[in-house]
Amino acid sequence: MEIRIIKDNRRNILSCIRADGSITSTDLGPDFPNHDMAHFVVESYFGLKQGFYGMIKSGMTIEDLSNKEIIKTLGKESWLAEILTRNLQALGSGSSTIEEFISLVTWETNTMSIQPPKMELSDVKKIKSDFDELCEQWTQLPDQDHLSFIF
Repeated sequence: MEIRIIKDNRRNILSCIRADGSITSTDLGPDFPNHDMAHFVVESYFGLKQGFYGMIKSGMTIEDLSNKEIIKTLGKESWLAEILTRNLQALGSGSSTIEEFISLVTWETNTMSIQPPKMELSDVKKIKSDFDELCEQWTQLPDQDHLSFIF
């Protein structure tokens, strides 16, 4: 599946184009799409198939995954993807450190009875590096251009 984020200072757009040609899109507004890029990084790195992008790849729409009633029914791997994504964003913003990442993820997953992935500091450094690189690419991207990733 191709993930495409189109940059526009007023209305950034996230589109997911599945192998069968079907598309789901949403208007992200003018905000920096770091949450969507963080999802891509953690789901790809940890091989999560039931996270945000995995669910879209399997046929759900972005609108489905924004519906509170549907969100309540999602499995533990979807919640794990969200926990990893939030904590990667915290790393990116500087509100946590690489050294804190594993303990923060472990604490949050334990509160939800979710098994965290096995992680070393080298894994955390790699996902932070990948995330920082995508954020830098986004910053350098001119208006009306896009970033594209394959999931």
